[in-house]
Amino acid sequence: MFSVIFSMKLLRNSLLVVIGLLVLIAVGAPRVIGPQIETVWMEQLGRIKEVERTDYQRGWFGAEAHTQISASDGPTELRSEIQHGPLLFTAVGPRVGAVYSVTTLVPEQLPAALRAQLEALYGRLEDSPLRLETVVGMDNNIENTLRLESFTRSDASGELQFEGAEVRFLTDYTGAVLNGTVQVGEIRHSEGGHEKFYSAPANGEMVIVPGRSLEGSLQWPLLKAETESGPLELRQVQLDLALTVIGGGRLKLESKFDAPQVQSATPVSAVSQRVNVPEIAPAVLSHYLSQLIPVSGARQWPEVFQPPLVLKQQLLVESANGPIMLDADINWRGFSAGARQVNQAQARWLAPMTGTMTFSAAEQALLQSPLIGQALLLRKYGLLEEEDGELQMLLEVDRGELKVNGQPLPPDLFLMAITGQF
Repeated sequence: MFSVIFSMKLLRNSLLVVIGLLVLIAVGAPRVIGPQIETVWMEQLGRIKEVERTDYQRGWFGAEAHTQISASDGPTELRSEIQHGPLLFTAVGPRVGAVYSVTTLVPEQLPAALRAQLEALYGRLEDSPLRLETVVGMDNNIENTLRLESFTRSDASGELQFEGAEVRFLTDYTGAVLNGTVQVGEIRHSEGGHEKFYSAPANGEMVIVPGRSLEGSLQWPLLKAETESGPLELRQVQLDLALTVIGGGRLKLESKFDAPQVQSATPVSAVSQRVNVPEIAPAVLSHYLSQLIPVSGARQWPEVFQPPLVLKQQLLVESANGPIMLDADINWRGFSAGARQVNQAQARWLAPMTGTMTFSAAEQALLQSPLIGQALLLRKYGLLEEEDGELQMLLEVDRGELKVNGQPLPPDLFLMAITGQF
């Protein structure tokens, strides 16, 4: 009996000692880890050339850092709340690790243009709609989670709802390779209670080798839109993207878009597109990508197409009446600043361009489509050549000189032909 009581007291005392040690570690370890975290934090920021300055205030259990990042439209300030391990209280609950940080935008320190864009979607910014959470494990594995908040916007164009997005990256301390997943919530645009566009939740994967490459894919189970021809549905849509640094800070872009199941008022059953940009500056790529997003007001097209662009595109449309294919190889040298409006001089579009475009389609695919009028007119004037039930056209452009199927043709006449103004 005595031995049992003694053993129980020994066990209880041992538990108290262990608990005491754990408390000491939980209280004392942050003080030891803190200076190491600050050193590593400042080293990592020092590798980023866009960082202008960092104000780091370290406490016992954590720290706060303010970092100013330079950008073309003005500096942006980031605020980071940092917890020292080993016990971390994250947004998804307690966990063991070395560091947990939450980095957000400082709304008051955003460039005016960026803040206006965000407030057009989120309303007045009290908090940052963008949030980066980072957990550094004891094994030096790092988990980054970038979250974009949801929003609902109503204006003259209708109501736009977005359920938010999340990108999660896993890497080690060196950051040599980042493996990530992407989740994009529902997007819905409606006018007067009538749905005009719908995007089902999308999922994808991404692999980044910093300074070298980015590869990713994104899949949508369903995309729906109202068009002039009626309702359009795309199912099992996939977008693949590969971005490679090729030297001198320039990039190579390869993209693939597949919509294998199409339902619409037209006979189209599937769409596939490939785009290859062999070399482009990051600023020019950003410029052209920004043009894919609808903007209010009329665009100044000579300004939109001012930067040079080289690309190859292959488009394949499958329909119940046969395939339609469009291959383009374009070298666009760009418009000079202050160029005249294109509608005042249509031929100016061809002056900066060199390239070819090949169009081919099953005859029935064109003659039973909304393009039947243009198809008949182009065939009448020999611009569409017929061979074995297929209609073909080869366009060649060389600095303002246009050839159609090997024959020179004034650009104005060709424009009149394709617009039905002959």
